[in-house]
Amino acid sequence: MLNVYIVRHGQTDTNKTLAINGSGTNLPLNETGIKQAEALRDSFDINKIDYVYASPLTRAKQTAEILNQNKHNIIYDDRLKEMNYGNWDGKSAADIRSKYPQAFDDLGYFTENYTNYCTGESYEHLAARLTDFWHDLVQRHVNESVALVFHGTASRSMVQNILGSKKISKIGEMQNAGVTNISVDDHSKEAFLRYYNRVAPCNFFIE
Repeated sequence: MLNVYIVRHGQTDTNKTLAINGSGTNLPLNETGIKQAEALRDSFDINKIDYVYASPLTRAKQTAEILNQNKHNIIYDDRLKEMNYGNWDGKSAADIRSKYPQAFDDLGYFTENYTNYCTGESYEHLAARLTDFWHDLVQRHVNESVALVFHGTASRSMVQNILGSKKISKIGEMQNAGVTNISVDDHSKEAFLRYYNRVAPCNFFIE
């Protein structure tokens, strides 16, 4: 089995203030985010991981570096970047929702047609680049353990498409420094969700 650990980055100031935090915002982790990443590091045995991949955006890069402890050469891949929200990136989510309530679903996430109201990246484009990454990953790694450190909406999209869910609204967002574990059969490439959104302190490895 291939074991994949999907890790969301720690908190940034845009997360703290509930601003829209896409690939157009490239803030570092704040103090809370650093502590979250350090708590994850202390509960997550990096020695059980064979490879670490990460988004090159600063918040994911910092989280990956803290988690990795100089154990592996981190592989950065642009396909793991967060969704680009265009001219909405960095703006208050509450302000945008008050102006464009039709762009949000019942849980407060952007609807799949939110790009009717801004210059952002479509869910279809996000899914295509993440699916391309996933196909490369499962062909490259067999019977290994891999950590992927990236972002909230991007990780939702990846899990949605791995599990074959028709709507991203069915997948909630992981907490900052949350971890999801998916196992993949080495022959059939069928994926199995072992757990979703665990946070430290926690047992992240299923024996």
